[in-house]
Amino acid sequence: MVLFLGFQNKPIIMKKQLLLVGVATILLSCTSPMQRNYSKESYKTDLEAIKEELDPPSFLLLAGTLVRLEFEEVPLDTMTYAEILEHGKKWQAEQDRKRKSELGDRHDRRRNYPYH
Repeated sequence: MVLFLGFQNKPIIMKKQLLLVGVATILLSCTSPMQRNYSKESYKTDLEAIKEELDPPSFLLLAGTLVRLEFEEVPLDTMTYAEILEHGKKWQAEQDRKRKSELGDRHDRRRNYPYH
């Protein structure tokens, strides 16, 4: 009887192990594509998955940031797509700030010009 119970426990342990492996696989496959590191080999498929996750303005900002950082020769393979997008948002905010500052200066010059 003990021998029979011993054989009965092995399939249960194996089922638990298979279940654990299955759950781990599902959890790992469900990670956001934004958390993946940039790779020249897989960026096309990554961007297709990311396009489904992001709204259009954010996706365009991510794509534009990828092009800009490649052009600036920034090493992207150490960055995740989320970090690249965050870099793009910071850059865009800085550009908006500069643009507002320049427009403010022009507006002040026109206002102070005697013949407007």
